[in-house]
Amino acid sequence: MKTTKRNDNLWLVALSIGGAGVMLAIYILIGFFVGKWLAHALDGPKLWLAVGAISGMCLGIANIVYFVRKFMGEQDE
Repeated sequence: MKTTKRNDNLWLVALSIGGAGVMLAIYILIGFFVGKWLAHALDGPKLWLAVGAISGMCLGIANIVYFVRKFMGEQDE
């Protein structure tokens, strides 16, 4: 039995969505730990934790937008 190209695309979409969620979580965690490091290194307030986590979230969302635009561009073919 031969698989269709449409079925392969559905798996690609599922993997892309799952990967985007994982990458968003990774960006937030990296931002949190960078903020924690800055707060400790500069003896600053715990506000750096929030700034790092929010920065990570913004970078993660930008990454998702990039991949969605790239993926949607491939669908036009």
